[in-house]
Amino acid sequence: NYFSYRSLLFSRYQNHMESILANTVTRIDVDDLAECIRTGEKSQAFLKLQTEMDMCKDNTQLHYLYIIIPLNTDEEDNIRNVIAAISQEQYKNAPEYSVELNGLSGKAYSSRVAALYLDAFDKDEISYFENVTDFGHDYTAVLPLSDSNGNKVAELCVDVEMNEIQELLLYHSLRTIALTLLVGLLTSVVFLIWTKRRIIRPIETLEQSVAEYMENGLDSKDPDSLVLGMPDIHTRNEVESLAHKIVLMSEALYVTVSGILFTKEELAQMSVIAHKDELTNVGNKSAYAEYAEKLRQSIEDGSAEFAVVMADINLLKYINDTYGHEKGDRYIRKCCGILCDIYQHSPVFRVGGDEFIVFLRDRDYHNRDDLLHTAKERLKLEQSAPGAEPWDAASIALGMSVFSPGSDTSVREVVSRADEAMYADKKRAHKKRKPR
Repeated sequence: NYFSYRSLLFSRYQNHMESILANTVTRIDVDDLAECIRTGEKSQAFLKLQTEMDMCKDNTQLHYLYIIIPLNTDEEDNIRNVIAAISQEQYKNAPEYSVELNGLSGKAYSSRVAALYLDAFDKDEISYFENVTDFGHDYTAVLPLSDSNGNKVAELCVDVEMNEIQELLLYHSLRTIALTLLVGLLTSVVFLIWTKRRIIRPIETLEQSVAEYMENGLDSKDPDSLVLGMPDIHTRNEVESLAHKIVLMSEALYVTVSGILFTKEELAQMSVIAHKDELTNVGNKSAYAEYAEKLRQSIEDGSAEFAVVMADINLLKYINDTYGHEKGDRYIRKCCGILCDIYQHSPVFRVGGDEFIVFLRDRDYHNRDDLLHTAKERLKLEQSAPGAEPWDAASIALGMSVFSPGSDTSVREVVSRADEAMYADKKRAHKKRKPR
């Protein structure tokens, strides 16, 4: 809400400033203004423009309305003054606000602010920026002025005080926060009342029933006492559903095989964990060996159709030694994530600290050349990303080989060819990184 309102507010101010610029520029004879700047003498058109700009400042909510010439980005005398609107009050109380034609700015503008005016001078449209000078903190709109020959002469500028914008933002933000807190408070009160009636009290009832069941039923020799009676809960929500489930669970105690099923489930989960790499969650060496055995059987029965991609992470030792193993682990996960993104339909295995193997199958197998090209292009983008930290700029050497039914008799042969192709890719990458 804050950023939306801020954008809207700046847009309104820009429209207001653009309207003032458009109205003022119609009153400027740029050729005459250029002659005044050249000679240092104020013409009648110049004096009339001064009066009209003064009236505009009196009748609008502006901090400054002025014309300048940006000169350079030095720390001093980087702006040449041409004309500045002065309100009636300033004429009376602060005549020093008037500027001298062709007078230099001294130290009023920093080199950073002068650079903003210079940049706006090179454009053919209105530029907007914040600037902090000796005159205050303003939001500025700049429109370059060109003579009849198309030569840039000066800049027409409008300043609005940032304090005014910030006060409006603060007021809007405080009002939004207050409304949010009020709505949050009312919502919390309603939620607490509803929770007490629909959740806490029914759970207390369920807890009491289960406690009585544990105290009386489990010590009894009567099998019927193992079944929990349905508590008096009618909430029509998850608590009532939970009560029903507990009753069903007590009935399930009759079935001794539930313990065996639970044990089998635990063993299956342990098997899954044992076949996963702890750092990357892809298959580990054990999973790789198991999958390779399945491929061996498919080779023997003549149904094998697969390709192998061997991947070796570059620069891992450098990242571990330079930035620590935590960044090295992050680098490994980043590289593994890229492999998994590219080969979404194939199993990925981590078989070493920096080595991965992908067995291409199904759609990935049929699109293997395109995917390998995609992977290399993705890695180029990762490595050339501006501002990327070393542990986020993934670099992987890749090599691919395809199972040939006529000549390959084992998975190892295909893996070996992919390994050779990977090392060739690694050598090419090393030559590219080698300094001249």
